[in-house]
Amino acid sequence: MTKSRVTVIACLLAATESAALGQDHLTYTTPKDHPLAAQIAKAGGCAPKDNTARILKSAHPLDLAPNWTGTNYIGTGWTFMPKRYVVDPDLTGGIYLEGNLITTRGAATPDDLFILYAEWDCATK
Repeated sequence: MTKSRVTVIACLLAATESAALGQDHLTYTTPKDHPLAAQIAKAGGCAPKDNTARILKSAHPLDLAPNWTGTNYIGTGWTFMPKRYVVDPDLTGGIYLEGNLITTRGAATPDDLFILYAEWDCATK
């Protein structure tokens, strides 16, 4: 099992406990050993590692955005342009990016969305 899959499973197992805490325990600083969100955006943003990457409406691993549930999935040609990190210190692997999803035709989503950092490739070069 890959490291990212283990991280996702751990996130899901801890999600119920984390959900009871609400959003007020989240931090909005760049995690140690991670590139700045501005560096990621300048380098072209993030690409999904595969089509199982989730699009979230909040910084919670089970809070899928309305248009990204059921049989809808993200293609690997989409891009995510981050604005900031959102970190859940109580959830292993709870590192999210908040920003805009960019379609394969270059259109940006109007609302901020969230992604799990572990499910996306966020290059800085």
